[in-house]
Amino acid sequence: MQDLLLLEIYKDDDSPLYVQIVEALRARVGDGRLRPGDRLPSVRKLSDQLGVNPATIVAAYNILAREGLLEARKGSGAYISAAAAASQPLHEAASSAEASPLRQMVVPDSFGSAGHGQNPARHILDLAANAPPRRLFPLASVKKLLVEAVDIDGGKAFEYQTVNGYEPLRSALADRMSRQRRLPVHPDTVHVVSGAQQGIDLVARVVLRRGDLAVVESPGYRGVRDVFIAAGARVEAVSVQADGLDLDTLQSLAENRPLRLVYVNPVLQNPTGIVWSEDKKTRLAEMAGRYGFYVIEDDLFSDLMYNGRPELPVKYYDRADMVFYIKSFSKSLMPGLRIAAVQSPVLLQERLRIAKHSVDLSSNGLMQRVLERFLSGSLYDAHLASVQKAYQALRNDCEQELSAGGLPSELWSNPLGGLNLWLRLPDYSPNAGELSRKLAEQGVLLAPEAQFRCELPPASDRHVRLSFGSLDHNELRQAMTLLTNTLQGDYRHA
Repeated sequence: MQDLLLLEIYKDDDSPLYVQIVEALRARVGDGRLRPGDRLPSVRKLSDQLGVNPATIVAAYNILAREGLLEARKGSGAYISAAAAASQPLHEAASSAEASPLRQMVVPDSFGSAGHGQNPARHILDLAANAPPRRLFPLASVKKLLVEAVDIDGGKAFEYQTVNGYEPLRSALADRMSRQRRLPVHPDTVHVVSGAQQGIDLVARVVLRRGDLAVVESPGYRGVRDVFIAAGARVEAVSVQADGLDLDTLQSLAENRPLRLVYVNPVLQNPTGIVWSEDKKTRLAEMAGRYGFYVIEDDLFSDLMYNGRPELPVKYYDRADMVFYIKSFSKSLMPGLRIAAVQSPVLLQERLRIAKHSVDLSSNGLMQRVLERFLSGSLYDAHLASVQKAYQALRNDCEQELSAGGLPSELWSNPLGGLNLWLRLPDYSPNAGELSRKLAEQGVLLAPEAQFRCELPPASDRHVRLSFGSLDHNELRQAMTLLTNTLQGDYRHA
């Protein structure tokens, strides 16, 4: 069993340690290295092995138990449950914290250990990545700005920064938000954090208390559910419709139960790619004020709208000041930047600052200076114009290959920006988990719907998310050909 649990965690990553442990254990269930009936190490043993507080292991085990992947046997310990094999799609670790280095660790191992027999060094066509490719990283600009920051600030760039963040960066962020929304944003309400995941974790620490009700999207980002469960919240999943979250269901929850926190991703939602209607943005902000719940608005992709005009956020309509707006640059610039911003409600600014101080004192000062220089000049807008054009061309290629492969266009909605396309599988296809396994044998990674479903058990597994922006044009064509050939050849005529 020890060989199966050589887990690797990254203490300098913004993803909470308990989330990293959950992802790694999910992956080992998904690829068969952990099977029903296998005994997990004791809390003390695993905490000693990983060098973390036992409470971190308890939080991870509690999340897995809530999912039905783990069962506790009195006097004996924790075991992988009998239901685990049916509930966990292959390569699921890619879904929960897509910016985490765990992704690079887990996915290649899955091929060798899952018994497919392929060479683990084979070329992988990764349609599950949801991350910008290295060729689009603005490395020349970053190198120039790094040198400039060190030349100007010297050792100050490597000292602890103000907990709220490097002041010129907070001013640049506030100025950009003000121009985009046509409403003033004060720098004092902007807090710099070490990535969007840390921002979500900090808000949960500030807002949630054990037993509180929190809502997440489904399909949506499951890492948020893990954070809320670890905070002791009771989590409800609300479905995502064509124009945004099902607000009728949300209103029913708010009217009948003490709702405390709602997570939403309104612009180019992950994984569906939808953009909320203005009506739903307005209505959510009004509901938050009326029923007294807070909202986390996660903005990953608005800078990647192909028309170059970011959508107005829910925060724009937030008259009651109940929305935490989180702005990330991992998709628009590069994942390793690890700098994001949280615009906080005024009444909770100090509590957010204290929570940030308790976690890591401050975010990386050198990278804060690099981002400030990107945002203050013309570099960021020029970079956005370039990558928006590149992703739009890749989206067009993706849709053309789907059509050429015999799939009707009604199976997907035309994404207006970002890196991803949400594909509904034809009726003759198996579920997305089975298709993903079949494609993995051919070296193509997909993200099946079940790994974005926050209900237990998952409500549906009839879609896959295709991260077309993560490949170049030739790789994308290869991957799409394998996908459509598998659908049309292996399943349609089976």
